[in-house]
Amino acid sequence: MINQPRLDEIKRVLNTDKRVRVVELAQKFVVSEETIRRDLTFLEEQGVLRRVHGGAILPVPSEEQPLQIRSRIKPRAKARIGQLASTLVEEGMALFLDTGTSTVALAQHLVRFSRLKIVTNSLDIALILTQQSENSVTLTPGRVRKNDNALIGSHTLEFARQFHYDIAFMGIGAVDREHGFMDYEEPEALLRRVLIQHCRQSVILADEGKFGLRTFVNTLPFSAVNTLVTNAPPSAAFVASLENAHVNILHPGNAADDNPGLSGV
Repeated sequence: MINQPRLDEIKRVLNTDKRVRVVELAQKFVVSEETIRRDLTFLEEQGVLRRVHGGAILPVPSEEQPLQIRSRIKPRAKARIGQLASTLVEEGMALFLDTGTSTVALAQHLVRFSRLKIVTNSLDIALILTQQSENSVTLTPGRVRKNDNALIGSHTLEFARQFHYDIAFMGIGAVDREHGFMDYEEPEALLRRVLIQHCRQSVILADEGKFGLRTFVNTLPFSAVNTLVTNAPPSAAFVASLENAHVNILHPGNAADDNPGLSGV
């Protein structure tokens, strides 16, 4: 059972002290440490905090968290995004999947295919698809980035330019009404700019928590992307901005598997 007053107080303490400890919270609320750990897990899934040994800390908004940490935030939302994005795929397509928790979720839904040609700069995605499917998987060259097992750099960009993809599936750091699609660091932004020049359809995967964020790098204007897949309908203001830029929006409310009358693209 969720105890909202206790969660609100944990968030208040966290915002004040920047860190909370399981032992101290259990004593404060006169509950078990296991109860507090469940509370912290729930709040981490909401993106409120980052679990660390013995407690939790506030995430740093200007820095993207490691992939292992991000994978614990909104896991159901990302699984839904992955499932929806997979409905755009047809057997025999050539795809690029870049690094991110939502694209990892998509990869888990692509194992049901067997004749896809997939290029990726993600070690995690490559392992999922080679170990669990018969699809053709090609890994880009590049320097391995520790926090998300991504291959990045000039060799990655040069390799990605050699092919033309039916769909390029891309994660993103933030979705801002004024600046468009944004990232925390330049390497992924540079790769995404290359990919939109070498694909028939460009697809951004972004959970609802990305909307309204503003990060460091201006990656792409809305108009550069064909389709946005998300786990919940965006606000009316975002819908207007995206539709004005001719971006198709795919979410559970308009997906073909939820509403047979709508294709979502």
